[in-house]
Amino acid sequence: MRQTCCAAATALLLAFTRGAAQTPAQSPPSSSDQPTPVFRAATHLVQVNVVVHDSHARPVDDLKKEDFSITEQGKAQPISFFTMTSADRSAAPSAPLPPHVFSNVLSENREVPTSVTVVLLDLLNTSWTDQLYARKGLLKFFEQIQPQDRVALFALGRHSLTLLHDYTTDSASLIARLQKATGEIPSELDASTVNANAQSELQRLGLDALADANQREADFFTSGRIVNTLATLEAIAQHLSGVPGRKNLIWLSGGFPLTIGFDELPAIGSTRDQRTFTREMDSAVRALNNSGIAVCPVDARGLMVLPRFDASVRGTPRVGRSSGPPKSVAITANQDSMKELASRTGGRAAYNTNDLTRAIRQAIDDSRVTYTLGYYATNETQDGKFREIRVKVDRPHLEIRYRKGYFALKPADQTGAARKEEIRGAVWSPLESTALAVNARADLIDDPAPNTINLFVQINPATVGFQKQGDRWKAEIDIVYVQKDDHGRLLGNGVADNLSLALTDATYALSARDGLIRQQRIPRQPNATQMRIVVRDVGTGSVGSVTIPFSQISGPAPAAR
Repeated sequence: MRQTCCAAATALLLAFTRGAAQTPAQSPPSSSDQPTPVFRAATHLVQVNVVVHDSHARPVDDLKKEDFSITEQGKAQPISFFTMTSADRSAAPSAPLPPHVFSNVLSENREVPTSVTVVLLDLLNTSWTDQLYARKGLLKFFEQIQPQDRVALFALGRHSLTLLHDYTTDSASLIARLQKATGEIPSELDASTVNANAQSELQRLGLDALADANQREADFFTSGRIVNTLATLEAIAQHLSGVPGRKNLIWLSGGFPLTIGFDELPAIGSTRDQRTFTREMDSAVRALNNSGIAVCPVDARGLMVLPRFDASVRGTPRVGRSSGPPKSVAITANQDSMKELASRTGGRAAYNTNDLTRAIRQAIDDSRVTYTLGYYATNETQDGKFREIRVKVDRPHLEIRYRKGYFALKPADQTGAARKEEIRGAVWSPLESTALAVNARADLIDDPAPNTINLFVQINPATVGFQKQGDRWKAEIDIVYVQKDDHGRLLGNGVADNLSLALTDATYALSARDGLIRQQRIPRQPNATQMRIVVRDVGTGSVGSVTIPFSQISGPAPAAR
């Protein structure tokens, strides 16, 4: 009976996922009719999403492959594939998932359009007043949403990233969800700014050490905001990495600086640190570019007033030692970070405007028509260095935007510490990672003990970086299973699994058809409400994760302790 049950579950999983597992893993598309391929580091495939507008800012939709040329580090690259997509067209929705089957492949869960937009309402870096202003502009935009717009709404708060609404064209549901969402007192943002008058008074009294301590405390909170925000952008990139084509990320925010302590010369005896965030910025940009995401920051502060004309300024500025960066410096620093993210990902930053609704509308319309160029880099060295990309169009008076380059990825760090850290990040991420396509079938059974979770995990081999070594296709995959309660807390120690694969050509062809399938039986923890399965390709570092809510699988619930 047990074997019959397992065979039936396997057959159902295969019946559902076989079509997804047949994605070609090696040969590139050769015509414009082919779907946009997934970026594969193992094959040195580079894809560049390009938007083109005429002199009236209207999208151009009649360009051909022959109209484009692309260079990497000044060397011409042959374009291996070419597609043009329009937001007016979308892929047909997939059939509903069978009971007990879960997937991180977005096209298996909902209709996936050729272009999607994520709106990130940044409560962490935006003052309370500006949050209200941003929400007002966003509500007005939702009232004017168009049928071809497909928008997801996220909020970044003090403690977490929250999905407020999944992709939809339904204006009413977006408005209702945004109205239910509450703002947040940005305590970290307030703590990031020293009180200039208080600092001046401390300095006047000769308490420079105390003033310096206040500044270091503010720098601590600023650093936390910057690191958390860039990590959030990276998490969104990992979540969207499995969606083909160009994606827009509208970042509605007050922004943040990219350096700390460089706005003025440090005073004698100052212990204030000077820090840049180049590593964190590079990591976020790398993830965003690999996922084809263009960041379009919209400054939630609206039109910024120069400090000398600010009504809050009273009297004549005190001459003497600076008590902190001028307000204009802080404004510029935050806008510079917006420009940096937009420029490096092919987006456009909107700032110094009170019409936030129009700025959001322009960001979406900006990519209504997208061209995707793909090439196999002639320089196959994986040295981790930045490679500059330049795209030209053989037609005058056109504006083109695209990401400025990419990092030639080094082989993934295969040390135990690095593997554990990346898996840990995927376990705690509020979003599922989609670089590896993962499907799972879950049932509650009484073998070998009551309340056992019987799992079949299927991995699409087209998303795994197999390497041909001799007569074998080799790859190594880590799989981790963890259970959480309804507060998101981990229960138990989790289960770790490892697949070391060395497939013959025949077995490789079979897995390309049916996927890589792994069975696992795990006792359900008392009070557990969900399981997160994380899969990591050791060779490439790509990660996929899928969440299984226990409320959606059948079987007896365990007694709470």
